[in-house]
Amino acid sequence: VSELQFTTRFGKDETFVIHDNERVSLGTRKWPVITFNYTYGIKGLLGGDLEYHKVSLNMKQSIKMGTIGTSRYSLTAGYDFSNVPYPLLSVHLGNESVFFSTATFNLMNYFEFVSDSYVSFKYQHRFEGLLLNRVPLMRKLKWRLVGIANVLYGSTRQENIDIIPQTDELGEPVPGFNTLSNTPYIELGYGIENIFKIVRIDAYHRLTYLDNPNISKFAIKINFQFII
Repeated sequence: VSELQFTTRFGKDETFVIHDNERVSLGTRKWPVITFNYTYGIKGLLGGDLEYHKVSLNMKQSIKMGTIGTSRYSLTAGYDFSNVPYPLLSVHLGNESVFFSTATFNLMNYFEFVSDSYVSFKYQHRFEGLLLNRVPLMRKLKWRLVGIANVLYGSTRQENIDIIPQTDELGEPVPGFNTLSNTPYIELGYGIENIFKIVRIDAYHRLTYLDNPNISKFAIKINFQFII
């Protein structure tokens, strides 16, 4: 495939730290950051076999809530206009590693779900010292509690499902893919960060699509982070 992508980003009242050619965003004061992306697959360019169009729109924001802590959300919607093989549709990012990632669904397997239209919502709330500071030992450790919720709605048109052949040239069955139904994919989590200043440990529970093969209904994930 050969692709061209156009991306535009709007952040009202966004603050940056600039040093030479480097620019780091410190976020906006009270408005979400909105990003629009358009992808055009060009048939015939550099051997590209397919022509297709895809769009996505993301809105994300960090909200300070005083003594309650800080919330951060990311809301994304996407639509694939063309009929193409499923690797070119929206393959939702799973995570089978021991490290959590805010960019993935942490209890979803790799290539588990594919959609041509979807809406995802990822939410994280940092309670700061609201709860753990009430415990004397925890106050000295300066650990911080985190709550997580990840939700995904999606669907796949029948014409995109029908593109997959039943067998390959050797007569072997061709693996298909899972589609999302009216039930959303949901995972909830909770964690503790600021362990030894850099370690964060999360526990995740998967609430839907529990009958899919080889899935994890619960997992402990770890990561390393520096919070300024």
